Amino acid sequence: MPLLQPSTLQSLFIGLAVALGLSLVCIRWVAPRGWLDHPDPRKHHHAPTPRTAGLALWLLVLGLLALGRCPLPLDRVEWAAVHAMAFIGLLDDRLDLRSRYKALVGLAVALVLAVDLAPELAPLTREVHFLGLALPNHPLVTIPLLAAWFWAIPQAFNLIDGVNGLSMGFSLLVLTVLAAVLGQAPAGGYLTGGLLAVLLLNYPRARHFLGDCGSLLLGTLFAVLAAKAFAAKDANLMLWVFAYPAVDVSLVVAVRTWKRVPLGSADRSHLHHYLVDRLGRHRTWQVPLILLGLALLPMTRALSFPGHRAIALLGLAVLVFLAMRAFRDRVDPIKAVLPLRPRKELDETSGPNQVA
Repeated sequence: MPLLQPSTLQSLFIGLAVALGLSLVCIRWVAPRGWLDHPDPRKHHHAPTPRTAGLALWLLVLGLLALGRCPLPLDRVEWAAVHAMAFIGLLDDRLDLRSRYKALVGLAVALVLAVDLAPELAPLTREVHFLGLALPNHPLVTIPLLAAWFWAIPQAFNLIDGVNGLSMGFSLLVLTVLAAVLGQAPAGGYLTGGLLAVLLLNYPRARHFLGDCGSLLLGTLFAVLAAKAFAAKDANLMLWVFAYPAVDVSLVVAVRTWKRVPLGSADRSHLHHYLVDRLGRHRTWQVPLILLGLALLPMTRALSFPGHRAIALLGLAVLVFLAMRAFRDRVDPIKAVLPLRPRKELDETSGPNQVA
């Protein structure tokens, strides 16, 4: 396996050490200048917490690119798109941009990525197999599909980043699957080490939130890598790998549409919110472990081992069932009118984990 080769292990530890150093610098000197996440009724961390882990990861990637140590199959346009989304996320972490502005910028970046990648896919296959259809590999077909993909996945990554360790843990799962499919560790293992570093500072106790900079950076990067790995082979595999964020976003859209509230509004309609409420806030640390376990099962559809299709289908079925239970809970007319518990009660019954 690529992740077990000595050179990959060495780069993993280097990435971990560098990211830890960058994280400590960001926590000490950058966060106090405005990059802090303050407690509110939807969260239960007790004190303002730095949300600069994404910045540390971005600096790591920039350093790897400058040194020529980031062997990823991205061209200049695709890297520019990744950096643009990271920059927008960094501004949002500092200035709290309106969601519609982020969505519009994300759509523009997605269109640029789609136009850039579509010609690369053209010589690889005559048809794109997606959702049971054999679609012609023509720009009029592939560009809209790719644009929708490149817009949706970064936004979905941003939305699932709501409980300690969940988004970073999911990123590590995606990196592992991509390494198995591509035959090599993306970014030579440095990025994996960087993610492990910020995960250590975020789970189970949060000292360093990922923030929009990190979630948009990782979401855009993985969207591009997944399209290059699966779009020409079997585009359906992209949905299997990202089944968890797809189900979670579908749940959020369904709940907010049912309640007739703006899609960009903040609420507690995510799967992680549902599990936190069901398990109790003192057991919030268990939520990412449960969701990551469920997220891993559909990903196995992209791998090759006996029974992987049945395992993937079972995982998807469990995720959908959980989302249906969460939907019923969130639209219940009695539960829907219950206010959030006062801050004092939250502080008495909860740990330091974030639920955003």
